[in-house]
Amino acid sequence: MASNTLKISLVTDGKAVHVPYTSKTIAEDICISICKQLSIGPVARHIFALRITGKQIFLTPVSTFNEKLHSYDFRVRYRISDINNLKETDKNAFDYYFHQVRSDVLENKIPDLIYEKYKRELVGLGVTDMYRVMLEKDLSRDTVVSDYKKYIPKEVLKRHSLFIKKPIHDSLSNIQKASHDPWYVRMEYLKQSSVMAPEYLAEEYKAVTDHNGALTSVIVRVSPFHTPQPGIRYCLDSEREKWEHICGIDELCHISVRRDGTVEISRKNGIPFYLNFHSLLHMFSFVSLLDGYYRLSCKWIFNLCKDMTTPSLQKLYSMKCHGPVGGEFSYAKLEEKRGNRPGCFILRESQLKYNTYYIDVCMRESAKPKTFKLEKLATDEFIFNDDLNRYKSIQHLMLSYNDPKESIYLKECLPPSEYDISPLLLSRTDNIAGDSVADSTAVHSLIPAQPLCIHSRDLQVYKGQKKEGKDGITVVYRCMWRLAKGKKIEVAMKVLKHDLYEKYLKDFMELTGHWAYLESSAIVRLFGITLSSPVAMILEHMRLGPLDEYLRENKALLKVVDLIEAASNLASALWHLEEHGIVHGNIRCRRILVSCHEENKFTVKLGDPGIFHSYASKEVHWIPVECYSNLEYAKRSTAADVWAFATTLWEIFTYGETIEHNNYMDAMRYYASGKRLLRPSDCPSNVYQVMLECWDPDPHCRKQPQALLRDINQIYYQIYNSRAVHAYSKMKLSSLSHSDIISVNSIFSTNTESTAIDELVSVSDMAEADSDLTATSDSSRENSLTSKCLFYSQDMDNYEDNISCNFSTVFSNFNFSVATSATSLDSISSMQSIFELDANCNVILQGRIGQGFYGEVYKGTLEYLGDEDSEPRLVAVKKLKTSAVSTCLQDFEREISIMKTLTHPNIVDILGVLQEPEVSLVMEFVHHGSLQSYLKIYRESLTIKQLLKYALDIAKGMNYLGTKHIVHRDLAARNILVVDENHVKISDFGLAQVMEGNEYYIIKTNRDLPIKWYAPESLRDGKFSTRSDVWSYGVTMCEMFAYGEEPKLQLPKPDDSVGQEQQILLNAIESGTRFPCPPMCPPSVYVRIIYPCWQANPHDRPSFFELCEETEDLLAQH
Repeated sequence: MASNTLKISLVTDGKAVHVPYTSKTIAEDICISICKQLSIGPVARHIFALRITGKQIFLTPVSTFNEKLHSYDFRVRYRISDINNLKETDKNAFDYYFHQVRSDVLENKIPDLIYEKYKRELVGLGVTDMYRVMLEKDLSRDTVVSDYKKYIPKEVLKRHSLFIKKPIHDSLSNIQKASHDPWYVRMEYLKQSSVMAPEYLAEEYKAVTDHNGALTSVIVRVSPFHTPQPGIRYCLDSEREKWEHICGIDELCHISVRRDGTVEISRKNGIPFYLNFHSLLHMFSFVSLLDGYYRLSCKWIFNLCKDMTTPSLQKLYSMKCHGPVGGEFSYAKLEEKRGNRPGCFILRESQLKYNTYYIDVCMRESAKPKTFKLEKLATDEFIFNDDLNRYKSIQHLMLSYNDPKESIYLKECLPPSEYDISPLLLSRTDNIAGDSVADSTAVHSLIPAQPLCIHSRDLQVYKGQKKEGKDGITVVYRCMWRLAKGKKIEVAMKVLKHDLYEKYLKDFMELTGHWAYLESSAIVRLFGITLSSPVAMILEHMRLGPLDEYLRENKALLKVVDLIEAASNLASALWHLEEHGIVHGNIRCRRILVSCHEENKFTVKLGDPGIFHSYASKEVHWIPVECYSNLEYAKRSTAADVWAFATTLWEIFTYGETIEHNNYMDAMRYYASGKRLLRPSDCPSNVYQVMLECWDPDPHCRKQPQALLRDINQIYYQIYNSRAVHAYSKMKLSSLSHSDIISVNSIFSTNTESTAIDELVSVSDMAEADSDLTATSDSSRENSLTSKCLFYSQDMDNYEDNISCNFSTVFSNFNFSVATSATSLDSISSMQSIFELDANCNVILQGRIGQGFYGEVYKGTLEYLGDEDSEPRLVAVKKLKTSAVSTCLQDFEREISIMKTLTHPNIVDILGVLQEPEVSLVMEFVHHGSLQSYLKIYRESLTIKQLLKYALDIAKGMNYLGTKHIVHRDLAARNILVVDENHVKISDFGLAQVMEGNEYYIIKTNRDLPIKWYAPESLRDGKFSTRSDVWSYGVTMCEMFAYGEEPKLQLPKPDDSVGQEQQILLNAIESGTRFPCPPMCPPSVYVRIIYPCWQANPHDRPSFFELCEETEDLLAQH
């Protein structure tokens, strides 16, 4: 074989392909190339990887090739949480996975499949496989049995070759009667093998780590779905039965590597775990396994290790492009994040084709987004929709479509987010919570994990030990908190000044609520609050004081590694805040407190942002350029926190220097022009590069907090080795003595002498001495920068974070609302609501998923109380808008009464009615949403046969309504819900009426109605019947075969047409005008089904029963 060719072995029929490579070819390129050959799509390709033939070592996506190793296996490496999901996502990937499992079973390559334990089951798998071949290749039983050795595992043949043929023959005779299809048989094979080998695809690595103070050889196993130790666990090489859990995949924070084979696994509990591998190949194979699972289960757009990024992911990120998330996810995100505001769009990879993208655009004339194709050419240029021009980039495309008056208007591209819960998370399980775990320090062992309401009598304040808050609103006191008899801890008490209670109490409690449940070793901890005499936050006490003062006073004692460690602490704090949906808004060097400074340790903690309502003009250096038009945006944007992080790093590496721009308007122009603060002399170039990436003018391109933490820690770890005693040690947290607790670090920068007990007074004694607590110095207010920032304007609404963060109900007695999120959402409305459906069921309301004329639809969960065997069920909950008038309530109650009487497979099921706190309709949740959106999203993959099946389902449902004397009156694609690729249901009975004793219903009230779908007698006389629903059915079919596009009639437009649309439409219909046949609609469908529905005489239109017969006949022809 030529040296520039790779041999890639496939599991399908033992084939191998030969792929050429160059010095620049990477493993991800080869995987994509093979996936294309095997017709495996862009979604499922991410579960595949290349393994070195004959070794248990996988290549990373960025690995290159050389002449020494040119033989590899193409394998499914990452196990997904639901095998049915893989089958639905990509049948070819599912088939490859089946053949891989089958091959590993036959070759005895699955360690858990022990012959002595599973000999009968192994024969059963062989018989199942033989049955599959009989079905797929239409072979007789005898033909397959004659070649039985091809299907039975080698170990079984070796030990049981005699007398095996007859049992196989008999088993096939029995199973043959079942008449299953090959896909079902494949699935049963995989299910059975999964029961026998639940840890299939788990990988093991040999490494060295610290165990009880000694370097010890261990086996590390990665198995994300193991019970009860999912994720990573290890055991001593000599004691394989005793496994220790390291962490779950979702508990990973980031991974750092060194060229000597050492890996640092940073976990959310703050305690790193160290491993050393005997080769870099093994190390990178291990890290790429964790990275792949993290992307497939937690954050698809994030790489855990800075030294091992995914090239295709970096390209997507640079384009602000989502992966192949699908149109359903994209449409839902546009609705949730931007309310389908015209000009907003999402760019995403195609789920089916490589080098093809789709742009989902919010349109002026449509309630739902519209999807356009964007194709990438070999020249790295793009072709958009029907546009003949070629575009070099997405920015180039946006410039060409930047007119809000045009039908296609591209203003804002929503980028992918780490917090997207998209269909790409193939390995995600429902129990991944993503909650952080706090350090198990001695302080935490003495007090409850949750913040407390602390009685003021348990606090003692040091006389004269107080400090004015920088906000001029609070005072901080040094205190002792008596936890129990004989046990005290030094704390800081932040008090709201008494004369400012009325003005700032709400802000103070809001601040407290945000800080209450943050549990990070890099954030000053809130132990609790006092609710009277005085109202105060009880916080950790930092003896060494603010970082800016400490840096200036101790510059000679500090080393560069100390500054990098401080940067690492700050990055950890920022990430923790983002994970909890909190924007700090005031990250500055002065807001960071020094926790500890020893010979090999310099740790700092981020304090709370304080209470502030406007930024002073000198704050310009910490505020990103997109916020200059309205500085308030900086309080609501994580991207603004990232910018402030970088400026704070600059402060740290200049040892607390003041930034020189005295004229702040000049400073703003300086930053807006693209210039940045120069690199401090003691700042390493790679740290400065991180700062520059945080100062990116585009908020979406700035580093995310988790990436910041990963990159800063990688610098700290690789260059300075984290100052660990040795590279393999695990941090061990020993208990502190009582004297250690008393000397917990303080918030003050002065080195206070030990204070005698008689200098302490109790807080309750201070209630009378109000003047001491509230003494304040008049601080002059800086001129607000806001009025000066007119030259730079940008719509910061685009960059607001929308992550809500619920907190303690301890404040529920207060007579004010408290904001709970980065976007200042009301605390009650942003929380999930629980309603009692009946004595046995609760409905938990989640986010809104749609809205109509008078109602809103929410996604929810139906939970069955006291029944542990019943899984929670997704539901849709429809309730009135708060602005709805009384007639809407009557309509809604009528809709409920009608739906209660309906039971049909093509009509959405009603599950119950909530009466309190407001009338709500609980229905089944139909996953794929409206047919209108579904048609637009999947127009390239839908077949005529599928559309005819939908047509039949709708006709059957409407025929059933006719037997119940119900007229729907709003039949349209938007009110049809898609259950799966072959099944739809009719929904939304808000306009439905019961025809009591008559064959028709006469409209009694004026209201907005969908006139384009209405029959002429409905437009003219307000008369509705089953026959008028037939007319609407024809229009709906026209929509469907136009793939969701609204049908259009060629109507005259007189000058005085405003308000005359209904009459103009009626005149056109009565003159014989009809909707034309959609371009992609077969003429037979238009002639036999659609056009007959539009007969002028209602009695000449076909019945729904006749339409069912016609559709079934057409289906048989397709």
